Amino acid sequence: MIGLAALAIAALVAWGIWAKTHGSAGSVPRSGQAGPDREAAEGRPVRESSGGGLAAHLERWVAAGLISSEQAEAIGAHEREAAPARAPAGERRISLIAEALGYVGTALALAGAAVGLGQTWEDIPTWGQLAIAVGVAALLVVGGLILLRQTEPAFRRLQSVLWLLAVGAAAWALVVLGVEVLDLEDDERMVLLVGAGTAALAALLWIVRSTALQHGALFATLLAAFIGAVLCLPGEAPIWVYALLVWALGTAWALLGWRRKIEPWWLGIALGSVGAVVGPAVGIDEYPWLLAVGLATSIFLMVVSVPTGQVPLLAVGTMGTFGYVTWAVFRYFGETLSVPLTLVVVGGVFLGLAVVAGRLTQVTRGRRRRPRAGAASG
Repeated sequence: MIGLAALAIAALVAWGIWAKTHGSAGSVPRSGQAGPDREAAEGRPVRESSGGGLAAHLERWVAAGLISSEQAEAIGAHEREAAPARAPAGERRISLIAEALGYVGTALALAGAAVGLGQTWEDIPTWGQLAIAVGVAALLVVGGLILLRQTEPAFRRLQSVLWLLAVGAAAWALVVLGVEVLDLEDDERMVLLVGAGTAALAALLWIVRSTALQHGALFATLLAAFIGAVLCLPGEAPIWVYALLVWALGTAWALLGWRRKIEPWWLGIALGSVGAVVGPAVGIDEYPWLLAVGLATSIFLMVVSVPTGQVPLLAVGTMGTFGYVTWAVFRYFGETLSVPLTLVVVGGVFLGLAVVAGRLTQVTRGRRRRPRAGAASG
C-alpha cells in the first residue's frame, strides 16, 4: 500500500493549496475588490475615500442627520490619532529570495554544528549531552517567543519553523534522557517517553499559536504517543490494533477539524481523513478484513463530499477506493487471472472511479454555485 500512501500525501498537499484559495475566500476581499478592508489586509495604509476625504464625508453625514456634530468630531479625532500608527506607504517586506537564502544558510550552519558535535559527542559526559539537547530545545522555544509579536510574514514563518525544530530537539533530549540517564533498554518505553514528551510540548506550542506546522507536529507526536502506549501494554498486540489506532485517531482528528475545534481546521480534516484512509493499510496484508474498514472509509469520504462541496474529500476518498480495490483485485484474482487481464480489470476500476469522481465533482460545484447565485439575485 505504498502507492496509496503516496497518493494520500499528494492529496494532502493539494488540500492545502485548495484551502488557501477557497477556505479564506470569505474573510479576505477578492483581487478586484477595493477599499480600506483590502488595503488593511495587504498591510498597506488605509486611504481616505474619494470625494473630499473623511472630513467631507463627516460633513455630509452631519447634514443628513446620520450623526451628530460631537460624533463627527470624535470620529475625526480618532482617525487623526490612528494615522501615525499606520504603516508608511513605502514600507518594504522581506523578499522571498532573501528569506530562502536565510533558511539555506541556517541549515548549512546547523549541519556544520551537528557534524562537529557528532565527532566529539562520545567524549562529552552524560550531563553535558543532556544539557546540550535541552539547551537547544529551550533556545528554539525562546527564539519563537521573541518573534511571537512580529507581524512581518517572514518572521511569523520563521517563528513557526523554530518551534517545529524545538519539538525535534525535545525528542533528541528525551532520547538522551531515556538512554543515558534512565537506562531504558526496551524500545517500547522509549517510544512512549519520546511521544508523550514531545506531544506535551507540541500541544503547548500549538495552543500559543495554531499554525500549520505546529498542528502537524501535534498530530504526529500524538500518534507516536498512542503507539508507544499500545507497545507498553502486556503481551504483543497484533498489527490490526495499530491499524485501527491510526484509523481511529485520523477519524477523531477529522471530526475535530470539521467542527472547527482545532486550527487550522482544514489541516485537521486533511490529516484526519488521510490517516483514516491509510490506517487500515498498515495491517491489511495480514488481516484482509481491514479491507472493509478502509474501503468503507474511502467511500464515505466520497459520499460526504457531495453535500458539503469539499472536493479534497472527494480526492482522498477516490484515491483510497482505487488503492483498496486494486489491492483486492491482485489479492483475490491475481492468481486466477492472467497479468494482462488483471491490469485490464484494474484499469476499468480506475476509469470507473474517474467517471464517478468527475460526476461527483460536477454535483459539488453545482451545489456550491446555487447558494452564490441565490445571494447575488437577492
